[in-house]
Amino acid sequence: MNRNIELLAELDRFLDRHGFADTEFGIRATGDGHLIRRIRDGRAVRRSTIVKVRRFMARYELDAA
Repeated sequence: MNRNIELLAELDRFLDRHGFADTEFGIRATGDGHLIRRIRDGRAVRRSTIVKVRRFMARYELDAA
């Protein structure tokens, strides 16, 4: 659960900074438009999904710079 709280805080900052909707982010980062809703609902997130999400955010930040 702690992992979800940390990840959600990162996601919220990223979404605000770059203007992504939850669904758009999920689709672009993992191919799952319901990803963020499930995280907000407290469902477990696989480590591999967390890695994929963080890699997407890092790549996007680099490209945006």
